[in-house]
Amino acid sequence: MKSLWVFHVNTGACNGCDIEILDVLTPYYDIERLGVKLVPTPRHAHALLVTGPLTRQAYHAAKMAYEAMPPKPRIVIAVGTCACSGGIFHDSYALRREYRESLEYPLKGGTSEFLPVHLYIPGCPPRPEEILYGVALLKNIVEKKVRGELFREGTFVLPRESFNAWVEVLLRARIRKELGYFDGYSLLKRFMELVESSESKEELEKLVEKAINDEGDSRLRYGLEKLYSYYLEVVRTYEGILAAKRALVGLPK
Repeated sequence: MKSLWVFHVNTGACNGCDIEILDVLTPYYDIERLGVKLVPTPRHAHALLVTGPLTRQAYHAAKMAYEAMPPKPRIVIAVGTCACSGGIFHDSYALRREYRESLEYPLKGGTSEFLPVHLYIPGCPPRPEEILYGVALLKNIVEKKVRGELFREGTFVLPRESFNAWVEVLLRARIRKELGYFDGYSLLKRFMELVESSESKEELEKLVEKAINDEGDSRLRYGLEKLYSYYLEVVRTYEGILAAKRALVGLPK
């Protein structure tokens, strides 16, 4: 697909994500050079760009817009934490609820609750670079545009322990949903340095607590707390799997 015509729907956002979408249309970022164009009607759109949590009032309008699109390719892009997972509004009374047999089933409020989402661009709001990166991924042009790094003998670094590398992969997926690509990945790098420099759980706890107290940005303090809780969860899961394997082969714990 050389061009991507997009119809934008706001299902209850605070307009923060909408402002960033307008930003990528400016000459500075110029998303139209990737073939992306906003269209005024869903009948001409290849993709539906959704911002905001799924509210009761916007549900039917968003559903009508999706059904009005051509059958193919009907791509759905969720922009912002609220569109991805409901965000801070996940338990709001204003979100759509599902009723079955006179009982109310609360939903989390993300776009995927009612539409098949093909691309998630998290962030509150996501930066213009993140929106550009997501669209480039969708169009499969990132590998063509990003240059590979040449191997140099002087910069060779031994690989880290396989366990920490495995933990980082799991944490990367989670922190991306909390803080986005840029802030999330840089914070994860700081956190993994703390993990690798600590010898025990108690020492790691002290290092993380000190980093939280020294951090002036409340978003990054929140991110460090979430990373630490996710890390403990992963370690507990790993220890449980290890114990199960030892029990299976009859080894002592």
